[in-house]
Amino acid sequence: MAAARQRAPILVVDDNDQTRGLLQRLLELEGYATVAAADGVQALQYLRAGNRVAVVITDIRMPVMDGRSLAERMRADPALADVPVIAYSAAGDVAVPGMTAFVRKSAHPDVLLALVAKYCKPE
Repeated sequence: MAAARQRAPILVVDDNDQTRGLLQRLLELEGYATVAAADGVQALQYLRAGNRVAVVITDIRMPVMDGRSLAERMRADPALADVPVIAYSAAGDVAVPGMTAFVRKSAHPDVLLALVAKYCKPE
């Protein structure tokens, strides 16, 4: 396993346990620390509790609070507005308002990893 690349973790937000786990494993194999949330409400609670993250990777379609709403609320909060948000979804457009980037779940994992490397700045 590679050494941790940054101190702040990557927040993985997806309502599907299997997808969340696979993303975390992929990122951790590349040396990134991760935390997870099952929906936008859990993600916002984590972020608003003062926890810092390097990047948020979120599904678009989720119950309780979807990825679009999560991104909108983050952009409206001065403390969270600058956090990169990558949409990772099987559905939706390639341009999602409030998202820094969009990756289809069917894309090769290297596509997501390249974006994470681009936006995940070491401290």
